[in-house]
Amino acid sequence: MHLDFIRTLYESSAAEFGTKYVSVYLDVTPTTESAATEVELRWRAARERLAAAGADDATLEAVDAAATGREHGIRGRVIFAQSGAVRLAGTLPWPPSQQIVSLAALPYVMPWLAQLPVRVPHVRVAATRVGGQVVAVPDVDPVTGAGASDRTTTVEGESWPVHKARGGGWSQQRFQRSVEETWAATAKRIVQAAVAEAGRVRAEFVIVGGDIRERSIVLDQLPPAVREMAVVVDREIPVDGVPFEEDAQAEEERLAGQRRRALLDELGARLGGSSAGERRAVTGLAGTFAALQEGLASDVLVMGEPSWEERDVWIGPGLADAATDPGVLRQFGVDSPVQARADSSLARAVAGTGVDLHFLPADDAAGGAAGAVEDGIAALLRAPAAAVTPDRPS
Repeated sequence: MHLDFIRTLYESSAAEFGTKYVSVYLDVTPTTESAATEVELRWRAARERLAAAGADDATLEAVDAAATGREHGIRGRVIFAQSGAVRLAGTLPWPPSQQIVSLAALPYVMPWLAQLPVRVPHVRVAATRVGGQVVAVPDVDPVTGAGASDRTTTVEGESWPVHKARGGGWSQQRFQRSVEETWAATAKRIVQAAVAEAGRVRAEFVIVGGDIRERSIVLDQLPPAVREMAVVVDREIPVDGVPFEEDAQAEEERLAGQRRRALLDELGARLGGSSAGERRAVTGLAGTFAALQEGLASDVLVMGEPSWEERDVWIGPGLADAATDPGVLRQFGVDSPVQARADSSLARAVAGTGVDLHFLPADDAAGGAAGAVEDGIAALLRAPAAAVTPDRPS
């Protein structure tokens, strides 16, 4: 997961460093006809808790509209505000796992990031002998919610001739050939639409279903690079049918699992060196923060449910200023570090350095290289681990 979309949260002026953030996770599920009233009551209770904790009126007023605005299909809303302004608001397709209100030195974004649905960009194709539908499914939009940008293209083929006739006669062979040419021409149009959409969303697979003969022609006409990532739905169903959705989700899960296993294999290989000059990964919270501050990390892996997330660490005004020891920050010119949650500090450092963040479920993280990872967190490095400042744990 690339965290560019939350970077705006942290780009306030240096003068605002230390000004606390309001974070709100709100269930906006419409359970009755008076759903709007229910949401307002939930927000009112949350606002009272924030005010009691010391949140200023201007910031709470700014959150009001974002908290109570209604939007179709939204079940959970997350809002982060500071200094009288909403810095970022996002959504979830289901209610948050717990209703959260926080007033802290950093926005409490990690529960949101961990709950965002994993989505693999792909294209769905339903082919018939008279046309078809192509649906492009992009990567998740973390702010507006999953599926917000799906796009459907309807392809119209030649309407005649599309069915082979029985019987004989001198014209039969020519007629049969005309039908096959019509099928091929329709398949070509479907393929053109599918390939264009696959390029637009950077699809990682194309799933093809529909009429058995037409989908076979479509598969044959796909460019080799696209054909290699094709998955077949062996049924003649519309592109929005349940089997299409189930098969697409199964392929997404397969690819996501493959990606997680590859990361763990890579971590194991990089930790395998006998010296810091050979290793290209660090483990543990202190080592990961050190790698991020020095710009040496390429990926951060969070495994299972780490025990350190509520631990306080020390931060400075720079986006990557975070350490388990305030003395480390002072070495880098941070005169007055302040305390913040470890998970919130990690999210800021990852977003600020352009590193990818990966959540690995406990089942994936059990055993193997993950078993040797301190604190359930590791960073893959762009340089040998020896390049991480020696006086920091690595």
